[in-house]
Amino acid sequence: MPDIKRMISEVAAENGIHVEPGDPLFALVTMNRMVLGESAKTYYDYNQTLIEEFMESMKRAEVRAGSMLAQMVKESAEKMREGLQGDIHIAGLKAREYVHLVNEAHTRPAIIRWLSGGRSDFRLRCVVWAPSALTTDRRDHFLVGYAVLSVQT
Repeated sequence: MPDIKRMISEVAAENGIHVEPGDPLFALVTMNRMVLGESAKTYYDYNQTLIEEFMESMKRAEVRAGSMLAQMVKESAEKMREGLQGDIHIAGLKAREYVHLVNEAHTRPAIIRWLSGGRSDFRLRCVVWAPSALTTDRRDHFLVGYAVLSVQT
């Protein structure tokens, strides 16, 4: 409620009109205040509706952006997985090659030592394959080509 005494003194000072507290002019002020209040409420409600619609729109945009980001992350992860699988496959091939090279490096000198007689407990004998020859002898035999390598025990 406005201060009536202050209003009366301001109207008298600015307009030079003497107004009494029961003057019909205050009825007009009351009606103006009511119209202004209704207009303000309508404006406030309209703004609240706009804000709610904006918030809903933002939520939909966030969901859509989240979906798009999730799809991009999924695609990126798939590409990374494919790349890693390729790297693992290549590493496996390289490891297999290294094992083969190391095995050959260790196998060749051993066979050369065995064949040259570098080890006294290994002898190379050339024989024709005969199962009775292997079963009658108490030594372990390993067939290498057309030769039998025997280990003395």
